[in-house]
Amino acid sequence: MGSVERVRSLLSAQRPERVTLVFGLFTGALGVVLAAIEFIEGQEIDYQAYYFAGRAVIEGEPFVGWAITDGSFLTEKAYVYTPVTAPVFSVYGAFPKWQFGYVLNVLLLLGVFYLIGKLVLQFLDRHGVELERVDRLLILGFCLFSGHSILGIYRGNVDPIVLLALGVGLLAIERGEEWKGGTLWAATAHFKLFPAFLGVWLLYRRAYRAIGAAIVTGLGLIVLGVALFGVDAHIDFVEFIVNERSREGYFQGGLDPEIQWITLRRPFSQFVSLSGNQLFAVTTTLVAPFVYLVYRDADSELDRTVAFFATMVAMLITIVPSTLNYVVYLYFPLLGLVYMTEDPTAKRLFLAGLVLVNLPLYPQHIELIVDALPLGVVGDAAVAGSRAVLTYVSIPLVGFLCLLAGCIRFVRVPNVTGQPTE
Repeated sequence: MGSVERVRSLLSAQRPERVTLVFGLFTGALGVVLAAIEFIEGQEIDYQAYYFAGRAVIEGEPFVGWAITDGSFLTEKAYVYTPVTAPVFSVYGAFPKWQFGYVLNVLLLLGVFYLIGKLVLQFLDRHGVELERVDRLLILGFCLFSGHSILGIYRGNVDPIVLLALGVGLLAIERGEEWKGGTLWAATAHFKLFPAFLGVWLLYRRAYRAIGAAIVTGLGLIVLGVALFGVDAHIDFVEFIVNERSREGYFQGGLDPEIQWITLRRPFSQFVSLSGNQLFAVTTTLVAPFVYLVYRDADSELDRTVAFFATMVAMLITIVPSTLNYVVYLYFPLLGLVYMTEDPTAKRLFLAGLVLVNLPLYPQHIELIVDALPLGVVGDAAVAGSRAVLTYVSIPLVGFLCLLAGCIRFVRVPNVTGQPTE
């Protein structure tokens, strides 16, 4: 059988899931291009902030917020996590040059993305879903080599590690190990604050032991941070998060369509003159009823996992202006749900959402593509039209909304694959 026939057989044998995952693998090339552009332009990466924070801890210097720019070449990156997390990066800060630790970090993230893929497969196995070998390889390949994975590995950020901890915590809670899940989730909230809002799902789930473990862990880490770095470092952190990290000034007069954020604040900022923090309140209030619909109709363990996913999707487009780095938070459990969903409408919504979040095309990218083609006046119209549309909504944001709609549909229709296998 020729290579073309093998590909056609591979894609036709297992419905649209394979096509979508193969598309995700092709976006890996886009990820490489975007990473190369960032490298050529000399853009700073997240890992560099971790490195200089780790060095500052070793040297006993301030590191919260913009403090790491003193004595380093950084001008755009700040340390944005709670003070107690900084010693974790001392391992990298111990190297004389940031490049040495960067290689180790790349290898670490490759391993983490592989484990995320294995977690998806474990999730599918637990629910009795039998996959062919090619599907298992596609899931692992998507986690390792799709566009957002490539960008995440290049930038060296902690988001894949946070996702892995959230996924392991979720499965632990569903197995009855609530203390483990609550502890993991609280720890992740010290790196990315938004996981703290998963407490809403824990309340819905009535996972009170997980809530207790999260409170004890979260407060315990704050106390440890104060003991290590003092009260002033924590005051500086809170002021930095509220006044600068919230990015509220970016939304005054409408968010620039070229800023690559995925947020519901974007369309509203074009119509109402509100700060970013005010828009956070508005968009959260508007999305909350849709999440409630998922909570209300969920009646199986799989439905509860979908409710968790709906909460994550809602948080990522309301509580934080998500960067492209945050798309990886969708990998689990979404890559499992596209195989488990039996209702055609819900499946189409999940698959469409997965495709669209992997198309991070903003006006400047479309202009570059059009300029490379001999389109003349038609090209100019396409650029102007795309900018007009993308001023109000980004392509990945439409993908997020499709995923939220898919969650609502999923819990409203009976799904045979609803109970885990023991």
